[in-house]
Amino acid sequence: MDPRAIISRSKFLTAATVGLGGLIGVAVAVPVLGFTLGPSFTAEDWYWTSFGAADDPKFVQGDYVSVVFERGENGSLDRRVAYVRRDGAAEFTVISNVCMHLGCPVQFKTTNFACPCHGGQYDTEGIRTAGPPVRPLNRFEYKVEGGNLYVGRPFATQAIDGKVVMTDTFKLPGAPVGGLLGWLYPTPS
Repeated sequence: MDPRAIISRSKFLTAATVGLGGLIGVAVAVPVLGFTLGPSFTAEDWYWTSFGAADDPKFVQGDYVSVVFERGENGSLDRRVAYVRRDGAAEFTVISNVCMHLGCPVQFKTTNFACPCHGGQYDTEGIRTAGPPVRPLNRFEYKVEGGNLYVGRPFATQAIDGKVVMTDTFKLPGAPVGGLLGWLYPTPS
């Protein structure tokens, strides 16, 4: 039998095109899947940071005080600012100073938080009242242990019925927490 009859030129080119297309598809899909699913399998390094005694007079009932602190160890320190308000004997509200529009530092004025970069405004609970931010300010988890106030990871928040609710994820500025857009902006690693 003639070898040319077994596989024609058109069959060979069709198989070669499909095979090459499959290789290109795999070459594109593997890194995309790696970047998409990879952060789900990595853990964030975080540390409890002491803010000092929980009954320190600087933590005034109902008023915010800014606290500059450093997080990290082994020479990789990250300087952050948080606004702390005492709400009860061992209850605090710890709000991040990072605007949820583009990440500029917000400032606490006597009745609200204001972002000087693009005019984002937040009320005293961190809920967006004006400007371009997409959601309330992030909040830090905290604990009172041995009479000291410790601050942990920052978490994204949502405004539900006028109240701020912490979620179980961290989102960067500009990333919505809920709805379809929350899926399009996944949690960073």
